[in-house]
Amino acid sequence: MTDDLMTRARQALADEEAARLRAKADELATGDERARLQTEAEAKRQHARDTAAKALNAPAVALGTVAQKFDAAVAALVALAEAAELRHRTIQQQAALLIAAHVPEARARGGNSVELDGELHSVRDAKPDELLARAVALAAREVGTADNGLRSLASDLLPHSGPLARLTPVERAHR
Repeated sequence: MTDDLMTRARQALADEEAARLRAKADELATGDERARLQTEAEAKRQHARDTAAKALNAPAVALGTVAQKFDAAVAALVALAEAAELRHRTIQQQAALLIAAHVPEARARGGNSVELDGELHSVRDAKPDELLARAVALAAREVGTADNGLRSLASDLLPHSGPLARLTPVERAHR
């Protein structure tokens, strides 16, 4: 019986040692897994950071590029307003000259329009304020989404630009 007890005691000690070794192995494996997961998480964070830095520093989205495009747009709108204003002044000047010269085939209508050789030239065809508002409204409509608010900007400009569906004389002349 003593041998049996000794065998069972040895077996119990071996089982305890095996359980202790399994627990230690599990603990080490969990530590390794935790370290691996932390390494993966850090790699993901670094990748996200690098991707964001690359995207935010791309020339197409750099603030300087947007500023250059803004300056070009302002210059284009100024040129549009100046062209409309030049047309306005020229029509008024020529109407006054035609009235003063009594040119029979030309008709001036109150200094704001001239009919010459069957063609009507009117300041109402290219009002600077309407053209500027229309240019901004059309641009806003082109890129407007519910998220960026540009659709509402286009709607806000309608009282100044007229309905966007109709073409102005300037747009018809170009097309």
